[in-house]
Amino acid sequence: MRRLLTYSTVVLVALAGTVAAQKATTPAELEGAMKRISAANGAVAKAIKSGAFEDAKTQVAAVKQALTDAENFWVVAKKDDAIKMSKDAMAKVTAVEAAVSAAAPDAQAALAAFKEVGATCTACHMAYRVQNEDKTYSLKPGTI
Repeated sequence: MRRLLTYSTVVLVALAGTVAAQKATTPAELEGAMKRISAANGAVAKAIKSGAFEDAKTQVAAVKQALTDAENFWVVAKKDDAIKMSKDAMAKVTAVEAAVSAAAPDAQAALAAFKEVGATCTACHMAYRVQNEDKTYSLKPGTI
């Protein structure tokens, strides 16, 4: 049963990614990419903690795609520091990908790499995002 649920989830994520994924060029599209990153990041953490490394790999791929989509917004907006932060985040996510893809994944090493991703997210949020009353984030007014 768990295997069926896992396969179903993978298929749904893949389908959703192909339908929803697009290079962000507007603040609304950036918000969509950020929501996809948030959801996939939460799933990565849960998968690593439960030892479901195949699920973690699937979710890391979703994070990477959404980061790529979000980075396009900063390219269009010509925000070099945000592009640099995006590239740094991608490098950190790639390190998580390597950790969960190892022949014998180490959950502690994967979680340590995952924490590094959080640090890059925080840096960008400090510069470009504002936390709303409902604890979600949005683009800081006046940043573009």
